Amino acid sequence: MKKAMLIFLLAFGATLYAQPPGHKKDSPRKEMHQKMQELTPQQRAELKTKRMALNLDLNTSQQSEILQLNLELETQKEKRKAEKKKEGEMSANEMFERSSKMLDVKIATKKKLKSILTEAQFEKFEKSYIHRKRKSKRHYSRKKR
Repeated sequence: MKKAMLIFLLAFGATLYAQPPGHKKDSPRKEMHQKMQELTPQQRAELKTKRMALNLDLNTSQQSEILQLNLELETQKEKRKAEKKKEGEMSANEMFERSSKMLDVKIATKKKLKSILTEAQFEKFEKSYIHRKRKSKRHYSRKKR
């Protein structure tokens, strides 16, 4: 019995060790995500605008306005990345102010989008935004397990 258990453990250990180290399913996604993070704010804004143009059937004037909005948002995002490094040293009031500022930016962005897009386009955008949020929550909860 002891020999059978020893053989089983050795065989099991050998199969675990035989797997290549970078064999994860989502490894290409992580690489793609890292490469996208290396893009300039201008490049990210252009890509985001083109995706929105495809999804929402934007005309050229809407595309130019949304490009400016996305460029502004991406530059703000770069500034927040620099501030995030200091996050551990922030007090509760500073964290509150930062969160409040973020929500103000989101509200202003939503108002600008509402003025740029038609009603049907805005509804479609809202639905896709809600879908993306739900999808990311599910993905995040699966990763935690």
